[in-house]
Amino acid sequence: MWVLTPQSLDTVRDDLRRALTLSNGESVYAPSAAEYHAIEVVYRLYEALGGQPNAALRPAALDAARPSLYTAYNQVQIGGRLADLRERLLSSTDSCPYCGFGEPTDLDHYLPRVVYGELSIYPNNLVPSCGKCNNAKRAIVPGVGPGPGLIHPYFQELPDADFLSASITFHDGSIDVSFFIDHETITAVLAEKLQFQLERLRLNERYPAQINKFLNEQRESILMLREISEDLVASWLRRNAVSLADNFHRNDWRVALMRALSEVPDFCSAPAAYLGAEVEAA
Repeated sequence: MWVLTPQSLDTVRDDLRRALTLSNGESVYAPSAAEYHAIEVVYRLYEALGGQPNAALRPAALDAARPSLYTAYNQVQIGGRLADLRERLLSSTDSCPYCGFGEPTDLDHYLPRVVYGELSIYPNNLVPSCGKCNNAKRAIVPGVGPGPGLIHPYFQELPDADFLSASITFHDGSIDVSFFIDHETITAVLAEKLQFQLERLRLNERYPAQINKFLNEQRESILMLREISEDLVASWLRRNAVSLADNFHRNDWRVALMRALSEVPDFCSAPAAYLGAEVEAA
């Protein structure tokens, strides 16, 4: 959740040529040497800016080429000349970095191509994401709006601190969890972006089903431990949070959930009241 390893850029020039050339060799658009140079400058600048918006990413030298660069993304779709790029990007992660659980089925333009057509097929501007996150994010431009924007999964440096927290309450025998950003552990700018991301993507509305599924997977272990000791439940939850952090990220939603549950005496003393009785073997 939150961040991804940047994509390989080894084939960007070849990808551009394939997108702009039909399979019969006919050009859709033939950029001049000056335009190719301008595109490469935009790509390098995007990296230097960490994917953040800048007027220099839309140079006048590409005004004529921009419409063709914009539509080049059509070739990234299934059956297009860059379908292999799509497959490579979607297979680079098991889950959507925006929510941390959705299956990556879409490629989100971090800087929207309706504004930055030059970057429509640039790998580090294409974030593998689930459909719900992609639809909820839409054409948000950081620093322009709406809101402060989302963090960039490829370029955002996250502090070595626990900033994702969970508030746990119980209602009618069920667990209610609300995630929030702890503003005291990170900078105000980063906290504002992360909180906006939680709200924009409606994650607290989407997490309950995932939480129920995840806790159901842990149920038998938790109930067995409770038979031995209440303290053992809390200790296991904390250790599990550490293990999950190694596999995912220290601010993954599952990690925050385990940390929060370990601090709730009612849950540690009587988990069966919230997880249900242990299932008997058939």
